[in-house]
Amino acid sequence: MTALVVAGCGSSTITHPRRAKRDPVAPPAAVPQPRPQVVEPVAGQASGARSSARRDRPPSAAAAPSSDPPPAAALASDDSPPTAPASVTYAPAKGAPTDAEVRAAIARFRLAIARYHLDRLNLSSALLDPSQVPSGQYNLSIASVYTDYGDPIACGGILHVSTLGVANKTLPCGTQVIFRYGGRAIRVPVIDRGPYIAGRDWDLTGAAAEALRFPGLGEIEWRLG
Repeated sequence: MTALVVAGCGSSTITHPRRAKRDPVAPPAAVPQPRPQVVEPVAGQASGARSSARRDRPPSAAAAPSSDPPPAAALASDDSPPTAPASVTYAPAKGAPTDAEVRAAIARFRLAIARYHLDRLNLSSALLDPSQVPSGQYNLSIASVYTDYGDPIACGGILHVSTLGVANKTLPCGTQVIFRYGGRAIRVPVIDRGPYIAGRDWDLTGAAAEALRFPGLGEIEWRLG
C-alpha cells in the first residue's frame, strides 16, 4: 500500500510543463527606394533649373572661395608711377607715310618748285651757320610741305611764295623752331595750324623746304629754339 502511495505521488508531482509556442518573427518590410524623376529640359531654362537644384545642397569644397593670393596682375595699380616716357621723342611718329605717299609728295613739290620758281629764291641768308646750330639731342618727326599761296594763315597774314615758316597743331604762334636736314639748318616761326594727316607733325612752307633741300615728305630733325 505504501508503494502505491509513492507511485501515486510520483505520478502526480512529476509533470513536464508545456513550452509556449512562439510565433515566427516576420522579416522587416523592405523600404521602397525613391525613383529618380526624369525632368524634361525646357528651352531657355537649362541654367536656371540647374542652379535651383543646387540651392539645397551645402557648398562643396570646390565651390568654397579660394584662399590662394590673387595674381600679380590683379595687384598692379593704375596709380603706379610711370617707368618710361609717354612717347619716344627721338623716333618718328606712328603712321609714317608709305613709299607711294612719299613719291607722290615729292612729285607735287617738284611741280610747285617749277610753277612758283622756288629754286630762284635767294634763301642763303635764311640758313644757319654751322656755328649757330645748337648741339645736343634733336627730335625726329615726319614733315610735309604746303604751298597754298594766297590763302590766309592761322597766325595772321597771307601765305606768300617767299614766306619762311612752319605749321603745327599745338605750338603757340611765333614759336621758333630749328630744323635740320641734309647738313643744313634753318630757324623759322610757327605761323599756321596743321598738318591734319595722321603721323605728321610739321608742314613747312615751300620756301623753308627749298632752303633745306627738303624733298616734300619725310623725316626731319627739329628742336625748339
